[in-house]
Amino acid sequence: MIDSIENLQLKQDSEGRWHVVLGDLVFTATEFLDHISNHSFQLSEAKNRALSALEKEAMFLFVNGGDYAIYNRLLRNREVHPLNRKLLKKTLVRIAAMQSGINKLPDYSGSVYRVASVVDGLASTYNGIGEGSLSVGATTTTDTFVGACRFAFVVVEHAPVVIWTVIKTRHAKVQPACREEVTFPLGSSLKFTNIKQLDPKKITGHIDPDAELKWVQIGSKLRPFIGLNLHYGDERLPDFYFLSEPRQFRRVALGLVTYFLERSNLFYKKYALKELEHIKRLPAERRFEEMWTSRLDSASQAGKLPDIIYLAEAEEMPNAGVDINIKL
Repeated sequence: MIDSIENLQLKQDSEGRWHVVLGDLVFTATEFLDHISNHSFQLSEAKNRALSALEKEAMFLFVNGGDYAIYNRLLRNREVHPLNRKLLKKTLVRIAAMQSGINKLPDYSGSVYRVASVVDGLASTYNGIGEGSLSVGATTTTDTFVGACRFAFVVVEHAPVVIWTVIKTRHAKVQPACREEVTFPLGSSLKFTNIKQLDPKKITGHIDPDAELKWVQIGSKLRPFIGLNLHYGDERLPDFYFLSEPRQFRRVALGLVTYFLERSNLFYKKYALKELEHIKRLPAERRFEEMWTSRLDSASQAGKLPDIIYLAEAEEMPNAGVDINIKL
């Protein structure tokens, strides 16, 4: 039943590779992760049952606890990882619980937005979602837990290439601990339907004189955002929103920002309102660059526009219909 996944054991072979043992079943780490990477996987036979405590914990830690990096690093690297036995077991259990949990959630249908940075520039094979080319007609399958937002939340990472993707989804799941964030189950197939290359220096930002801050729940807390109506020449782009926070706080330290927001909400609101008025006074040609370059990235690097921004459109493909539902 649902608790048996916690009885997962690990054994190491003579070559130092870890194997997953569940009762009489033995998997390599890759085989185990492949086994759970589908839309039908659940940790018990009873479908559409309430989320278990283990599933809730795995999803909460993914959104609020920073475990997304650990989950996805293991999913991406499979057999090659730095995890010790204890952490490897814990991570495998939580990945299985998260996949099972999000498969139980209702499907979300609509457009969601994802921003990805490509640190290797044009030499990279990363398309902002998974491996594969960034080209019209190309299909990529999620081999990690890919997240997106129900609004265009700009994550500023200073890299040569940035990919903005608008995804029409059928089966993404809204995270219970963050109503604006969705996660694609492992094994989701996404097909690129349109791609445009943009020169960031030619993007203009428009804003209504009466525009107000947009307060959005990210993780477990409300945070202030400033929205811009972006244009590229005569073409209207999606409205993008930038988190408003003092420059000295790194994006990666959202937990720290949350800590101070809880205790100094009036200070942060005052700062965000001041920044909003500053952006309104700028000419349209400077607003996007100002919003981007005035922020530090997760490595605390000063702002710099990317060389290229790709605006991509993608569509989630129908499930293959494979029904794999075993007791773990």
